[in-house]
Amino acid sequence: MELNIRSFGEGNPVIIFHGLLGSLDNWISISKILSKKNKVILVDLPNHGKSYHTKKFSYQKMSESIHNFLINNQIDNISIIGHSMGGKLALNYVDNYKEHVNKLIIVDVANKTYSSNRFDNVFKAINSIDLDIISSRNQASDIVNNLIPSVGERNFILKNLKRNDSGFVWAPNIELLEKSIIEISSRIKLKQKITNQTLFLFGKESTYYNNNDILNLSHDFENFDFKLVPGSGHWIHAENPKAFINYTTEFLKL
Repeated sequence: MELNIRSFGEGNPVIIFHGLLGSLDNWISISKILSKKNKVILVDLPNHGKSYHTKKFSYQKMSESIHNFLINNQIDNISIIGHSMGGKLALNYVDNYKEHVNKLIIVDVANKTYSSNRFDNVFKAINSIDLDIISSRNQASDIVNNLIPSVGERNFILKNLKRNDSGFVWAPNIELLEKSIIEISSRIKLKQKITNQTLFLFGKESTYYNNNDILNLSHDFENFDFKLVPGSGHWIHAENPKAFINYTTEFLKL
């Protein structure tokens, strides 16, 4: 079972975990900027992109797979950037391997259980696309236009459509991810308080957090800060990349 990995630059290692239905491709432009002073490692998480598929979804197993890769490649003292689902994976990873982690940047996700209903329209849209009849992503976009009215979100989802010899296929393990959405959305049960230096970045217009989530950060974290990023919702790195880079690079230099 292999993880699809890309890396850029040299220096202190930074690994990036994308969100649900994302891939390392979503982070290439950010990585090239961060790689001017860091070794940036991008990973397609299991059941996403070009990485292996599994029969069960498990944050624990994902952490073990990533840790094995890092150890086998003699990469240690890493900083982690985790967006959404990738942020929850980052929490699971540091809970298991805190001595191998330098800093954490958690992007627009709180350690709480989210309603799985927020993804209903996404999977309904995906399942409404008949892969046997579509001939282009534009055609698929027209089909799901009413279910996903946001052009940016629609393009993000449809980037997972890949061509093969017979037409289009979904790169992610759609069936598994859909049936595992409750586990994906659940709070990470930490064994201990996280003491690693942590920065939370929340999109000022995001629906993924509220004031109580910010007040509750001290329950799970001892050494943390948070920033509200203007002009952005859930996809901070895409919607306000300048602010994302500025906050991230400043934090990594501390």
